[in-house]
Amino acid sequence: MDVKHNINKKRFQNLRAMILSVALATAAGIGFAAPQFVAAQDQQGQLASPAELSRTFVGVAKQVKPAVVHIRVVERASRTSMRGSQRMPQIPGFPPFGDGGQRRVEGTGSGVIVSPDGYILTNNHVVGEAAEIKVKLADGREVKARRIGTDPETDLAVIKVEESNLPYAKLGNSDELEQGEWVIALGSPFGLQQTMTAGIVSATGRDLPSTGPFVNYIQTDASINPGNSGGPLVNMKGEVIGINTMIFSRSGGSEGIGFAVPSSISSKVVEHLVKDGRVSRGYLGVMLNDLTPAVAEAVNFQGKEGALVQDIAKEDAPAARAGLRSGDVIVEFDGKPIKSAKELTAVAAGTPVGKTVQVKYVRNGRPETTRLSLAERPRPGEEAPAEMEGPEQNTGRLGISVEDITPEVARELKLKIGTGVLIAAVQPDGPASEAGLQRGDVIHRVGRTPIKNRQDLLTAISSLKGESEIVIQIERGGQFAFITVGME
Repeated sequence: MDVKHNINKKRFQNLRAMILSVALATAAGIGFAAPQFVAAQDQQGQLASPAELSRTFVGVAKQVKPAVVHIRVVERASRTSMRGSQRMPQIPGFPPFGDGGQRRVEGTGSGVIVSPDGYILTNNHVVGEAAEIKVKLADGREVKARRIGTDPETDLAVIKVEESNLPYAKLGNSDELEQGEWVIALGSPFGLQQTMTAGIVSATGRDLPSTGPFVNYIQTDASINPGNSGGPLVNMKGEVIGINTMIFSRSGGSEGIGFAVPSSISSKVVEHLVKDGRVSRGYLGVMLNDLTPAVAEAVNFQGKEGALVQDIAKEDAPAARAGLRSGDVIVEFDGKPIKSAKELTAVAAGTPVGKTVQVKYVRNGRPETTRLSLAERPRPGEEAPAEMEGPEQNTGRLGISVEDITPEVARELKLKIGTGVLIAAVQPDGPASEAGLQRGDVIHRVGRTPIKNRQDLLTAISSLKGESEIVIQIERGGQFAFITVGME
């Protein structure tokens, strides 16, 4: 049974016009009461009524609800608190679990069936650590489910029940979603199964930095509460265009700011998890940052959009083999214009591993093109930057003391560039300290001027004529970075 919406396009055009008039009337305090009739007129002069809007909501609910499930999980692992493991202020789904001891704990969430043979899409934070998973179908049956795979980086998961000919929902194209469209959230808030709420798309492409680089969320004011996690966000065609994942809340309940993972992302995750049980992502092997006017000036880049290559991860990374290096600005990847570092990371991650792509970039003001074959992105990991020793020898306007890099020091520090100056000390509350420069950083460039020794640095600093900020390229712990320093 395929869950599809059969209302024709013309009728939806009528409804959109009517919705606007209803919203405006409501904002003005105008009520609707039988037998009064309020109608809106579309561009073709045809009328649509509030009753038609109501029937549309009813029709979408009837078609999608059979595919929405209630999920109950049992955990026996030690957990101090669900809130303690959240990446955002409040993620709906479970109440806090446990007190750190080993005991049986339960939680609930929602999910949506996406195939007739029982594959169910939900959140990783709903089922990721579950020892037992039970699913209650819309017809009241409760069946056991098994975990197929999880993807913590997008907070998505796929589970499966051993049933056939199940009603399922169609994943729509969230890339076509526009701000202001009506949407419906379905799930089991506070355990109240098959609950439906409605609202609009408050924003698309919402970047929430603490959630990682792979998701730009759909924001909605449709009411989402604990227990809605993993349930579908549905458009007025009856298509799933998002998976409800988190909310911002001071009270713990819905305050009109909810977020859903777009279907354009979840459909790819489902494909990977069903096929391989895990998600593989493309990998360039670069450390990226967004451009600022000061950094763009420092690397002689005339544009405003692109992704700055701060450093190359390792010598055999795809980017290194393709000839990319620190200071390059990537402006196009596989035919797609690149506006920011996060966009490049997401586009590369969504590109099949092993695919050869064309990359356009700008180096010192010159457009360049290269081709590279994507590797598989490694699991997230961090390395602590090394701390270095060095005697204080001079202090300048930056508020730092430096010493020359000798061949011996370069070998000891395993520098990628064998010249420069080593920061031996940083003056507290000085410009360098406020910008984040640290003892042990190696300065290689000030603005566009290469720095090979102390004299180069002194000359570069003394030549500054009223600049409010400068960009310094450093090497720290084996990685390049561009630091913007405000000048006093």
